[in-house]
Amino acid sequence: MGVMRKKLLLAFAFMAFITAPAFASVTVEQGTDPEYLYDQGYSQMMSEDVFMQKNRANGNPVEPLYDAPQGVFVKAWRWFNGYVDPAYEQYDRLHHDIKTKSSFSDL
Repeated sequence: MGVMRKKLLLAFAFMAFITAPAFASVTVEQGTDPEYLYDQGYSQMMSEDVFMQKNRANGNPVEPLYDAPQGVFVKAWRWFNGYVDPAYEQYDRLHHDIKTKSSFSDL
């Protein structure tokens, strides 16, 4: 076997070791983390939705992650609209904590 073939074989073996896969893995817990989802290009609403669904499935309280900044006029308008129209959704969230018992705030 010639010297050139040995060098070529050695070079191919060396390149095969360099280009070996990294075998990096992401667990389910890491893959559903809101910060990880946002860093991967998903929107804030999508990462918040995954977070809320995960909390709901685990029996934890559902709390929003991101609060949109609102001015005084917007808050007052939403309060007024919620007071006048009982069917008005006061929060722009997809999921709510559903309370099966009536309370004073239902009046």
